[in-house]
Amino acid sequence: MKTVLVAIAVTLAVQSLTATALIAPSVIAPIAAADLGAAPQSIGLFVSIAYLGAMLSGLATGGLIARFGAFSVCQAAVVTTGVGLALGKLAILALIPVAALLIGIGYGFVNPASSHILARRTPPGIMALVFSIKQTGVPIGGAIAGAVVPTLVLALGWSNTLPVLGAACVAAAFVLLPARAVIADPPAAVDSGATLAPFAIRFRRVVDGMTGPIRLALSHPRLRDLSVVSFGYASAQLVFIAYFVSRLTLDLGHDLVTAGFVYALAHGSGIVGRVVWGAVADHWVSPRITLTLLGVVSAACAALTALFSGAWPIAAITAVAVLYGASAVGWNGVFLAEVARCAPPGQVGTATGGTQFFTFGGAMVGPPVFTALVSATGTYAWGFAFFALVPLAVALRLLVARTSP
Repeated sequence: MKTVLVAIAVTLAVQSLTATALIAPSVIAPIAAADLGAAPQSIGLFVSIAYLGAMLSGLATGGLIARFGAFSVCQAAVVTTGVGLALGKLAILALIPVAALLIGIGYGFVNPASSHILARRTPPGIMALVFSIKQTGVPIGGAIAGAVVPTLVLALGWSNTLPVLGAACVAAAFVLLPARAVIADPPAAVDSGATLAPFAIRFRRVVDGMTGPIRLALSHPRLRDLSVVSFGYASAQLVFIAYFVSRLTLDLGHDLVTAGFVYALAHGSGIVGRVVWGAVADHWVSPRITLTLLGVVSAACAALTALFSGAWPIAAITAVAVLYGASAVGWNGVFLAEVARCAPPGQVGTATGGTQFFTFGGAMVGPPVFTALVSATGTYAWGFAFFALVPLAVALRLLVARTSP
């Protein structure tokens, strides 16, 4: 039991810090954009670049786990995201895509490495619950970004806040070192013959290693279904993460601290939601039905967010935000546990990397589409209205697939 608890603690810490690194720029965007000479909605491009990096690094993670071990990959994740955040200190617009790419690369390492660690140590009867607890790291990161980052910005300025967060990420790589003796797997032995092979052969092996996770995800029917789910739900989730604060501040006129507080509460409900949905999927309702219900609720919350106006009291907005966080941010743990269950023996990290490619693909596609809608209409409302349809369509597909012969 000690090993399971240490594994949860390490993977939860890494997930929380990398999620904070990914989400914090969305909270800072309404202020930082003006200083950088960019439109606030251009945060969508930052998010897309970050998830492009995550898509690519996720595909390579299976090979890195085999070569260096999953624990070392987790350390690399927090260091890489920390360096990406620290680049923000320079406040140079041309370096922002580089920062986004580094943050995304680090973030992409996390799920395959964490799944590898947890799947080997978690009893089958609590798989969804354990994975959901680990996945609370994402809303924990969102809560930190919403509650702490605005205060840091007021005290230090946005360009000084980013390296402070980055230093915390890098420090974690050293703080977690004592856990290596408890949960680290020995890395695979290096084949000296492979390193001496001709360049063309080694290049082909690299390509096969990168495309293998995608082939696995598409060739396995259940993994393919989960990939479709994750693409749709992730695009809707990232719209919430990237634009909810801007909806409250730029459209409705609320100050950043108030919007950040509501945003933190939404992510706090996502923490509770992920644990609750994991327990529900383990013991009461099938994971497929759980994911279907979460899609419907997420769609309803996005539609209500589109209807926000100055006449809405902050209490009502907060209530919608809390339900939004519990659903739009709450599905990932159930999803990753299902991927681990469906993966062929010994290929949990590879299967996670393959399905994660489509997850992050949805996360990469959603923000630019939302940005285009905002630019065309002049309001964030139409973007949220459109992205209410996405999780609803995926939920209906899950329901139809369940009831069809």
